[in-house]
Amino acid sequence: MFIASLAAFVTLGGVFATIHGLLFSLPEVSRYGVAVVLAGATCTATMLIPWGSHDAS
Repeated sequence: MFIASLAAFVTLGGVFATIHGLLFSLPEVSRYGVAVVLAGATCTATMLIPWGSHDAS
C-alpha cells in the first residue's frame, strides 16, 4: 500500500509538470508529464490489486 500511495504522489507531480508545460509552452515538459501520469496511474492501480492467494469456495 505504501508503494501505491507513493505512485499516487508521483502521478500528482506528473499532473503538475503537464500543466506547467502547457502554460509555459514547454512541449518536452508536458510530454514527460503525461508519461509520468500514465505510468503513475498504472502503478497505483496495479499495486492496489490483491495478489495474495485466493480461497476456492
